[in-house]
Amino acid sequence: MHSCAPIQKTFSRFVRNYVLLALVITLVIYTGVVNFYMLYGKWMVASFQLQTIAEQYDEMRAKDPTTPLPNGFNIQTFTDYDALPKLLRDSYKPNDIDPGELYYLNTDKYAAQKDPDNPVFLVFPHILANGTQILLLQTYHAGDEDSVYFSRLHKLALLSIPFALGVVAIFAYVLWLIGKRMTQPSENLQSWAKTLSTENLDQPVPDFGFTELNDVAKELHQSLVRVDKFVTREREFLRQASHELRTPVTIVSGNVELLDKTPLNEIQVRLAARIKRANRNMQQLIETLLWLGREATPNGIQEKIDYPAFVREAIVDLAYLTDGKNLTCEFSADDESGEIIASPAALMIVVSNLIRNAFEHTPKGQVTVRLEANRLIVENNLMTCAGDYVRDQGEGIGLHLVRRICERCNWHCDTTFLAAGGMRAIFTVSNHT
Repeated sequence: MHSCAPIQKTFSRFVRNYVLLALVITLVIYTGVVNFYMLYGKWMVASFQLQTIAEQYDEMRAKDPTTPLPNGFNIQTFTDYDALPKLLRDSYKPNDIDPGELYYLNTDKYAAQKDPDNPVFLVFPHILANGTQILLLQTYHAGDEDSVYFSRLHKLALLSIPFALGVVAIFAYVLWLIGKRMTQPSENLQSWAKTLSTENLDQPVPDFGFTELNDVAKELHQSLVRVDKFVTREREFLRQASHELRTPVTIVSGNVELLDKTPLNEIQVRLAARIKRANRNMQQLIETLLWLGREATPNGIQEKIDYPAFVREAIVDLAYLTDGKNLTCEFSADDESGEIIASPAALMIVVSNLIRNAFEHTPKGQVTVRLEANRLIVENNLMTCAGDYVRDQGEGIGLHLVRRICERCNWHCDTTFLAAGGMRAIFTVSNHT
């Protein structure tokens, strides 16, 4: 079963998601508040309207006692509670209504006494200046929906829809601008960081609008400056070390060649051979370390190489490591092995180190080198007595260097410790013909 990789979050997406969430929450709250005030507001308007009519009547009556009770359109005024419609009197008793409060009754809920017009009653009790009570009754019928009043009211309600949509659009645009203003500096910082390189380190750090982002940019710039200075020092060191380290090795090689041409006794010959082997090991190690410190691949050229002949030559060059040991080396190559495309210097370092590691860690026994197409298998079998405890031979600097080179060249090298002692190394060259 394949596990899904986690989704990477960006700062801009994070901010925009939260801005969108804020917009949704705000719209939900706004819608709830608007709906509440639309439902509650119409009763407030009705109460205000009836109260205003009652107060105006009271003022006019104070001037002219013969002023008639306000009646008209869908409003009626009563001075006697018993004059109210029966459904109202059945729902509200005289003691249930208080002056100054609006009372509502929808007759549609009375199925048994249902009126075809489904009237809605609004009752507003009011105490006049002389202490008497009047009851203002506002009645809405199903047919009232076709009246001019309700027609204009409906149009007004319809006009509120585009107004509300316009408010929402403006609000969303403002939030989008805020989100853009917050995320744009971080996106600018990201773009600038991608283009930052050693070639433009001398250019000033841009201003990203926020102190925190400016601090991050400065730290990033200073870090790259330090790394560039370190790389420059390392490159200069490698250039100098390349000469300083090779010079003594070359001198030793030259003197050893002179010793080979000089008559020596048996002891001196053995000493000269040891010096020659040690110098060759040092020369190969120096070449490996210097190559790992370079950015480019050695020699920079891929060549066709006769792989079997190449491995056989490496075995012959390292045969001196088997001197004085009860050690044999067996080499075989199958029919599929032949030419490969690789860097000769890098391949020589890897192959030599694998064979050298097997020779050096095998006091007695057999080293088997097999070539199968582009795979090189190096295996050292230790010769032990029955019951002897065999320790893992471990990995020296040779195998460590091999792994480093394989990473650089996109090659593969796997090592396995054998149960009876020794190790099996399988080296695969990716580019082969």
